[in-house]
Amino acid sequence: MMNRNLRLTRRTVVVGAATAAATAACGGPAAEGPNEDRPENEIHVLVVGDAAAEAEEAAAERFNATSDVKVIVDRGSTAGNEYSTSVRNAVGTPTAPDVFMSWGAANIKPLVDAGALLALDEFIDEDPALQESFLPSVFDEEVIDGETYGIPMRGVAPTFLFYNKQVLAAAGLEPVQTWDDLLAQSATLQASGVTPIGLAGTDKWPTQMWFQYAFARMLGNERVAAGLAGDGDVWSSDESRQALALLAELVDAGAFGDDFGSVAYGSDGSAALLRTGKSAYELMGTWYYADVTAGDEQFAETTLGWIPFPSVDGGGGQAGEIAGNLSNYYNVAADTRYPDTVRGFLKELYGEAFLQDQLALGNLPPTTDAADLVQQQADLSETRKTYLAFVIGLVDQAPTFQLSWDQAVPAESLTTVQNAMADYFNGTIDADGWITAMQGATSVA
Repeated sequence: MMNRNLRLTRRTVVVGAATAAATAACGGPAAEGPNEDRPENEIHVLVVGDAAAEAEEAAAERFNATSDVKVIVDRGSTAGNEYSTSVRNAVGTPTAPDVFMSWGAANIKPLVDAGALLALDEFIDEDPALQESFLPSVFDEEVIDGETYGIPMRGVAPTFLFYNKQVLAAAGLEPVQTWDDLLAQSATLQASGVTPIGLAGTDKWPTQMWFQYAFARMLGNERVAAGLAGDGDVWSSDESRQALALLAELVDAGAFGDDFGSVAYGSDGSAALLRTGKSAYELMGTWYYADVTAGDEQFAETTLGWIPFPSVDGGGGQAGEIAGNLSNYYNVAADTRYPDTVRGFLKELYGEAFLQDQLALGNLPPTTDAADLVQQQADLSETRKTYLAFVIGLVDQAPTFQLSWDQAVPAESLTTVQNAMADYFNGTIDADGWITAMQGATSVA
């Protein structure tokens, strides 16, 4: 089983605020009962529109077979900041989703303060399994001032390196273990006509993940959390400059190719590069398994590999520190027209069929029985079992878990932060420019 004592505390988990501007969108006091302007006899569930949405769609189909009020699953953006913006813009209107996704307490606090979210404690009183089924360290993240506002869904999602086994073998290479390995392999892979590292730079959040790990390795997650909380000295420290130098060296070596700024993640962009052997590595989260395999289990068995993010010699971080997303959560609009239907649909999140679908997609459910479920699934391939066991071990052994930076900074700073990441990789700002941008963006945290 997962170690429930993993240090997923406020000090070691960086949580964020991609929806921190939601208060303005909510437009006033708490909702007073159901909104009769919402669609009749249906509730809308807005999900991030990646491959994992298949599980929600299947859950809705099962639920609708016996429900008069139907669940409609709407696919939103695959980019977290775009998704959150669409939620902020819709909250309080008749077209707002009844149920939508978030990434942690700070992510939803403005909505809670505005009275736009439904507290779920009455749901839990009627169905205790809505709480008891999930790891406490995950579930408790969206308990605010003693009230529950989110139910965990999808999977625990650390980020790590995926790689193409056949590409590395053809170049006579083994998977990297250190940052120096990654740099050294860049020239070899380029000489063989392969982009060493796929990067969906046009979306910016994939670029951000490289900063998260470079800073985790050089400074450690504790200091990164302090910087994101407003300690500007973190960003101007010698270790911060060393992390920036590592990233610049990798970019300048051509590790990401020449046109990463025009590669997208959605519409099978960067994943197709790795799948077709045009790139060797890509840094992504657990959701990537479903996206890169595209249902081709033979590709997973013969070609796809995964490893922890490389170590950095001389870095100040702890061995095994990870970054990514603790979980996604389902939240409920305070003015949903059919709260009883919502409560019934939320039960799907710990139902056997939904959990099996999550495992089949390569997601590790944040439930207390996740490790046992992996081994019990007769329909789960050995490759997927091996993959999920790797994710369990990565989370279980991590001394700290750094949440993604775009979920940690105030919403009004999000564009500045992500532009700084992209601009530094593109070479339009230097280290001093990046430090200034980060100090300004996080000073209002």
